[in-house]
Amino acid sequence: MITEKILYVDVQASGSPGNGFLLEVAWKRPGSSAHCFLVRNTCGKMIPDRVRQITGITDEDVNRADALHPDEVKKLFLAAAGMGGEGPQLALVAHFAVYEKRWLDWLTGLDLSFICTRELARKKIPGLPSGTLRSVAGAAGFSLGEKRRASDHVYATEAVFLALQSGFEPVSISRKRRLSFPECPGVYRFWGSSDDLLYIGKAKNLRKRVNTHFTGRQKGRHSELIARTCRVTYEETATALDAALMESHLIFEFSPQYNLAGRSSSEALWYISCAMDKMSTEPDDTCFYGPFSTRHPMAEFLELSLFIREEHTKMTFVENQWPEVPETLLNQALSEWGDLVGKDSVLYSGLRLHFLHGKAEGNELGRLDQLVDVEYVKRKLDDLIASGCLQCRKAAVYRLLQGCEIRWNGTTSRGHVYKSVENAVTNLWNRRKLQITRVLLAEIRRIYREGKEPEIRTRFDTVIKGDSLGYLLSAV
Repeated sequence: MITEKILYVDVQASGSPGNGFLLEVAWKRPGSSAHCFLVRNTCGKMIPDRVRQITGITDEDVNRADALHPDEVKKLFLAAAGMGGEGPQLALVAHFAVYEKRWLDWLTGLDLSFICTRELARKKIPGLPSGTLRSVAGAAGFSLGEKRRASDHVYATEAVFLALQSGFEPVSISRKRRLSFPECPGVYRFWGSSDDLLYIGKAKNLRKRVNTHFTGRQKGRHSELIARTCRVTYEETATALDAALMESHLIFEFSPQYNLAGRSSSEALWYISCAMDKMSTEPDDTCFYGPFSTRHPMAEFLELSLFIREEHTKMTFVENQWPEVPETLLNQALSEWGDLVGKDSVLYSGLRLHFLHGKAEGNELGRLDQLVDVEYVKRKLDDLIASGCLQCRKAAVYRLLQGCEIRWNGTTSRGHVYKSVENAVTNLWNRRKLQITRVLLAEIRRIYREGKEPEIRTRFDTVIKGDSLGYLLSAV
């Protein structure tokens, strides 16, 4: 194939034509820089949260003055592809070209032809664990960024196409190499072709754990990880708990892209007051109960607690006197609920739907017994209260662990482990320390299940063990 007569193309969108809209279009010719354009939002829809997270493109981006109208993008693309009457027509190349074709056919009104690098990779490398652009490009030595952006993807598509034309074969970890790992606790790391750190894991048995990644059926992100892995290294530790703590430290420090839990994050931790009447991102003398890694469901739990304390709503939501509640009181309660938890509250939306589903024509309310699905409302409230109580139990456990010492089989021979734990679980919480605490609790739970008689010696000179420890561990 004459590679000079090629145009590499990529499209990012919020879905498919008909239920989504274009976000970004990029293309490049061999040996030149990529041209990338944000596409103006002309349909008035919001970018879904999931799409915004994986692309990093916001509603503000597609409404900026420099975002191009779809008609302008169409003209530029046709000219670049040689379909505007100037120069030779170029062959279009895209990874998973079905998606690009769908959108560019919609944009141009033409029936375009594409070369699909995903299909080429499947034919030329039959044993490739994953055909995603990230995995095939990684195997070819090109490392994609965290976000799915069109400009990054056209460079990756070019790298894949050229590698496939040259007949490359991905580097894989041999079975002999995997079986050479020791059968002891430790931490292992997966590395990509560009010496980029992909994944960090822990193991009670390094040989067995690493082999499980490469045997059996892989799918999704796991198959992508295996396709990109070119090298595996490991470090031995004395115990599984040492390995768990080391893994947590390393993940927070290096943030490998295939480790979802324990990565560094700019999101705040949350604390609530003992009176359960307010929430804060900073612990103080009143708000010190926590930490909670997410605002929900604790925010709604506190709002529910405040709501049911009000006398004129107590009868409605606590005593369950539904048939006797006048319509005016019901409407007032619903209105105040919306003010308290916000119109975007999941619980508020569910309550409103079931309160008002019997609305008659003419915007008049129907009979009260047609408006209220009592059992549904009770279940929603019970679920919210149970979830909030469980979160509070977790917060109590985290607070109890501050300055604690962990023993099992009556010994603390691994002194540096306990020092590490004590330093990690302090009053100055951050996400790294919260993750270490969770890892520690998971290991204590494992030790408890194995019958090794673990016990927690708290800073209050009390000892938690046996059934009491089992109840404590059941919360986390």
